[in-house]
Amino acid sequence: MCGIVGFNWEDEGKIKSLTSLLEHRGPEQEGFHVRDGVSIGHKRLRIIDLSEKGRQPIYNEDNTICVSYNGEIYNFQDLRDSLEKAGHKFVSKTDTEILVHAYEEWGVSLLDKINGQFAFCVFDKKKNIFFIARDRLGIKPLYYYQSDKKFIFGSELKVFLESDIKKQISQKALDHYLLFGNTPAKNSILENVEKLLPGSYIIYDLATSEIKEYQQYWTLSFSEDSSISETEAISRIRHELDRSIRMRLISDVPLGAFLSGGVDSSIIVAIMKKYVKNLNTFSIKFDYPEFNESRYAKIISEKFGTEHFEIAFDAKDVKKLIPKLVYHYDEPFGDPSMIPTYLVSSVAKKHVTVSLSGTGGDELFGGYNRYNDLVLLQKINQLPEFAKHILDYSIDIVNPLLRKDKLNKLQMFLGKKEPLHFIYLKLFSYMFRNKREPTDKLLQFNYMGDYFKYENLLTNAMNFDLNEYLPNCLLVKEDRASMAVSLETRVPFLDHELVQLASQIPSNLKIKNREKKYILKKAFADTLPRIILNRRKQGFGVPLVHYFRDELKDFVYNEIFSFHEYNCYDKIYLNTLWERHQKKTSDYSRIFWSIIMFNLWYKKWMT
Repeated sequence: MCGIVGFNWEDEGKIKSLTSLLEHRGPEQEGFHVRDGVSIGHKRLRIIDLSEKGRQPIYNEDNTICVSYNGEIYNFQDLRDSLEKAGHKFVSKTDTEILVHAYEEWGVSLLDKINGQFAFCVFDKKKNIFFIARDRLGIKPLYYYQSDKKFIFGSELKVFLESDIKKQISQKALDHYLLFGNTPAKNSILENVEKLLPGSYIIYDLATSEIKEYQQYWTLSFSEDSSISETEAISRIRHELDRSIRMRLISDVPLGAFLSGGVDSSIIVAIMKKYVKNLNTFSIKFDYPEFNESRYAKIISEKFGTEHFEIAFDAKDVKKLIPKLVYHYDEPFGDPSMIPTYLVSSVAKKHVTVSLSGTGGDELFGGYNRYNDLVLLQKINQLPEFAKHILDYSIDIVNPLLRKDKLNKLQMFLGKKEPLHFIYLKLFSYMFRNKREPTDKLLQFNYMGDYFKYENLLTNAMNFDLNEYLPNCLLVKEDRASMAVSLETRVPFLDHELVQLASQIPSNLKIKNREKKYILKKAFADTLPRIILNRRKQGFGVPLVHYFRDELKDFVYNEIFSFHEYNCYDKIYLNTLWERHQKKTSDYSRIFWSIIMFNLWYKKWMT
């Protein structure tokens, strides 16, 4: 992968300074275009064609079009054949060069032809425009700023944090962060700095200093096909995953795979092993047994004969890592699995430059526990109010003895009947923990009700996750963690053709008799060991619940309660949660982590 940055005026010193901030994304080559009224910079991590010919920006034959690009185009060889037949001349073997000639040949419709993960800027000198695009699922990031005739784009927010624009927190983004642990799809934490939406492009007119076109060229629409039988679904899933993974093995550098021992990563390793003779795999080992799934990774490694590398870590490692996370994530980020994601990336980078990941499997095939929970909660939502009152009263009586967080959360759904999206948002958000938590905070997120437009309950939840949770959290987490150590990650489950297939498979094949990912497991029942297929979903958890009561207790308390630079948390209320956490009556570690990451981010970037 790479880092890109640019703006609509000429300043060699400024472009080199801002581009240097992206050194970790591409430490091996750099290049600049500072003329024609624009400045464009690039940092390259060499993956395909390691020669000097791959240095970016890359130009067309008469130097009237150039591209700065972050990503991989997996079908570039087929596109190159078509373009050469049309008369285009290539000077390198990179996938990057495809973009300048494809733009010459097809214009913006090139986006319909490419299969990959990408964010790029094409500078068209004759038309005097920037054409900037992002991949369909939002795998690669792209930020931009437009104000007072000034336009800047870049791969990471630090480009803007370190430029001379006014740094002001976006209240809309902050409100989103407080409830969900990440900023929304379009707004960054900085006012006036936006993210280009997944599957979208903009055309910026350099003559008028305006965005003259903003289009979403691809959207996912669920269209379940009830005629797809179980047998057909199995066959098509196996075929599409095999195709997707084979495409993502194109590389001139060593590649491997993250291996948690879950179903998704195990499937990827099983298929990769057919095509990669000496396959390296990587996993994490935790210091608390209930968070440790390394034994499952070893089972898969031994079955498929991979060279397996495992990293163990503890609270001391986490404490040392936190400043790096604050730097590399740029925005406040509240998902604690950023810790193991960074660590597994760092061990992978010692052996490979590209690693495949199982991200996306849960969203496509129904892998989350909350999908089954939603079915129950929807039934509870339909109950008469007196029945909800009796259930609420019963929990009040028994739960002081049981001390179950799930029962506390259940009480949040025992009030008046609510819209489906409110139910799911409360279920999804880690901030809603008990009935005392006011739900009026959700009113500003009413627009998310648009995701809940289908008749099927599971389809609505997956539609939300694919459009919100996946690009705003999971893909951000993986991009920043891997790029921090100059590692490229590829996500076969998010091949757009596979995603479209999954959107057609009936929901009753995704979760059947409450068995999550039923059809995906069935498709690989003859490939994976039963212990892997039947194991309880664990997730990429971190033992923060223990660390915040023991090893990191003083550090966490100080970072939360000695922070006075920006007031967005009720510390009296937080102190109550802190006491409950320390008494082991509840686990509030996820909330505390989000607060810490905001506070440290603010001190690092805003003061």
